Amino acid sequence: MLKNPPFCLSSEFYYEVWFVKIFTEVIFLEKYFYFDENISAVCDSQMINGTTQKLWQSFSFKLSALELCEGDPNTFIIGNPIKAVLPEDKEYAITVNEKGICVIGKDYNSLMRGFFVLLMQIQLESANGKRILKIPYFEQTDNYILKNRMIHICVFPEHDLYYIKKLIRLSALCQYTHIVIEFWGMLEYNCLKELAWPGAFSQEQVKEIVAEAKELGIKLIPMFNMFGHATASRLLIGKHVVLDQNPLLEHLFTPDGWAWDITSDEVYDLLTQIRKELYNLFGDTEYFHIGCDEAYYYTKCDELRAYLPDFIKRLTNDVVKEGYRPMMWMDMILERSKFPKGYYAFGKDGEADILLKSLAPETVMVDWQYNVTEAPIQSSLYLKEKDSDKDLIIAPWYKDGNYNACIETARENDMFGIMLTTWHTLKDYMQTILTCAIKCGAKTLYWSDMNIDMQRTETATLLRRVSFEGNSYLDSGWSKNQINI
Repeated sequence: MLKNPPFCLSSEFYYEVWFVKIFTEVIFLEKYFYFDENISAVCDSQMINGTTQKLWQSFSFKLSALELCEGDPNTFIIGNPIKAVLPEDKEYAITVNEKGICVIGKDYNSLMRGFFVLLMQIQLESANGKRILKIPYFEQTDNYILKNRMIHICVFPEHDLYYIKKLIRLSALCQYTHIVIEFWGMLEYNCLKELAWPGAFSQEQVKEIVAEAKELGIKLIPMFNMFGHATASRLLIGKHVVLDQNPLLEHLFTPDGWAWDITSDEVYDLLTQIRKELYNLFGDTEYFHIGCDEAYYYTKCDELRAYLPDFIKRLTNDVVKEGYRPMMWMDMILERSKFPKGYYAFGKDGEADILLKSLAPETVMVDWQYNVTEAPIQSSLYLKEKDSDKDLIIAPWYKDGNYNACIETARENDMFGIMLTTWHTLKDYMQTILTCAIKCGAKTLYWSDMNIDMQRTETATLLRRVSFEGNSYLDSGWSKNQINI
């Protein structure tokens, strides 16, 4: 650092200082925008909420408070900066210079993603016993390679409300556009109390989650599996949310209990009531994920499987009539003989054309393939070739090679996007959320590095930044315990 760096006080809340950095034989100057413990911004009226202010304070190491005043839509401005230029094909643009800060988004959600990127450039400097906050001068637009960057998260009984809130906040910071949220026996329904374990989230608690997600600029998509996974519990564990509480309800399921009985009018009416309750909770959302994967009993019973075309036709068309676009896993449609070992496909030969034609045209096909690590994903190309009019999303899991292949396939073949799935593995692979987002073009902390160990430490840092309520030992990080005892 220069002993006497030149500076000029430009206004009550910012000034300019020059620094010298030396890397090998290259010398260059880097300028910073400095800010104080109290700073004002004019912004989109939707940003004037507690969440925005908490984020600013948290990323400013609790040293700065942000006052927000209403300004132009889709903007966030501090000072009198040169206005950022937003190209037509970009989501946001950021400018930080000696005159101030400007973030512009194509809509509110895009604006928030730009705001997150700005926050993640804040640095803390200690000089002469003082702590100083700064942001380097820069101009930036986004570099997302996929328009729809979704993540699917499951709410298990082992998760408390605070954990889910932090998970949603983390996903927003990583600039996903949508979160598919599936309650595994963890939401109280009015239509059937046995759908929830004791201690499940109330509907008021879920409304609280939905409201905060809206402030964060990330869209939530409700999900309820309307075919397989009817236990709302992992098959490996043997629990069943309904039958372990009330065995008299066995008639709602296939004999093994794993899938819903799609031949039953009572079941269909129940599934309709479940959807309506979720619509009421999630409000303004475009999609509803109906699941429909891994219905194993139907793969071995031709008599029951004969009902599948009419069931998914009625189900997907009803969702459309209710005002939403259905999303559906594709494994029960894909024919097993068409794909190499390692692909998930549980359909029978000759069925794919019939089943695909049964889906409402608005249906979004979601192809989950977790073992494939080389692009292109053959099942996704097959589905697009069979039905090019429908949107298709590819769903990877936690393996680096897997989501690389899915992202590449989606990008190279102009597909709708990806949906990272997380299931039960966040305890060990929470950093996957961040790594996959960066592979999709997300800009994160200024010191971000694609080294896997750095991804873990960066994820830990981001979780601390969204721990507005404070952390106990059990709440900090992504697992309540470090060791099994």
